[in-house]
Amino acid sequence: EWEVKRLGDLGTWRGGATPSMSNPAYWTKGDVRWASSGDINSNCLTETAKAITRMAVAESSTTLLQPGAILIVTRSGILRRYLPVARTEIPVAINQDIKALIPDGALSSEFLLHALVNEGPRILASCLKAGTTVESIEYVWLKRFTLSIPKVKYEQIAIATILSDMDAELAALEARLAKTRALKQGMMQELLTGRIRLV
Repeated sequence: EWEVKRLGDLGTWRGGATPSMSNPAYWTKGDVRWASSGDINSNCLTETAKAITRMAVAESSTTLLQPGAILIVTRSGILRRYLPVARTEIPVAINQDIKALIPDGALSSEFLLHALVNEGPRILASCLKAGTTVESIEYVWLKRFTLSIPKVKYEQIAIATILSDMDAELAALEARLAKTRALKQGMMQELLTGRIRLV
């Protein structure tokens, strides 16, 4: 059986912060990946543009998350178009434009990821604040948003596995398409400039 649950009841929520940019001890030779909204551009977060130091984590209000946390961008111009959601595959700290949900033990993080991606348009329709300069999601409304979830974890995992396999197949097809397009572009350059003659 499935049950309807609020996002706020699915685990532990965490916010993030930006350590002071004026303190080089927080940023120089950092080895802790630090995510901003621009880094949430695929469903799996494996890399970030910036890193911070352990001192920055200890002395600021950013949050260090372990793999398996779900990241939701809650403040960004991109929210005009879609809701960026990702699952952490590496330990990562986050900034203040992202909220993190650490699912409880009864919930598959992979299933939750796919469910949130699917519900993105509905979340934006019901949780976006009105009249703000930069699009942002009302945190209280987000935590009240409901999802239908299988009660049994193995069913969640089975559903998530099928959807992840389909994502992998789509990624492979897109890579082949990009390679074929690049090949065609190279052939056009050779053929239309006379560098290769067919006769």
